[in-house]
Amino acid sequence: MDRIELVRHAVEQHLNDINDLLAIRLLFAPDNVVVPIEKEILDLYTYPERLETSHRDEWKSIAIKALHRNGFTDPSQTDQESVAAYLGFLRAEAIPHCLTEHNALFQNLQEILAIARAGNTIAFPDPRRRGLMRLIWPDHR
Repeated sequence: MDRIELVRHAVEQHLNDINDLLAIRLLFAPDNVVVPIEKEILDLYTYPERLETSHRDEWKSIAIKALHRNGFTDPSQTDQESVAAYLGFLRAEAIPHCLTEHNALFQNLQEILAIARAGNTIAFPDPRRRGLMRLIWPDHR
């Protein structure tokens, strides 16, 4: 297994939780951010389906790049040992610190998840949802 496959597998197995992915997104923010992460999270109240589509994929991509860039720093270890050690650091120190540092953002995320998982929540497909939102709130874009 080459390094990129190892990293992809590690992200799927150990960083697939949405809270972990958001923490990784905060820890390794992209250089050219168009929309601040706080706005993206608040937009999930209106468009919760983005959490399981575009956001999850984007945050996984960031996690893969971060793990690939930072997970192979000790040449005395095998690739598997290096990735495991870096994942251990992320899970034990970096992610918990991020959760504490950005507590309000993670609380918003938990609320959005609860709303999305509620039995009485309906997610509209994008084009139809926009049309319905325009009917309800003509000024809404």
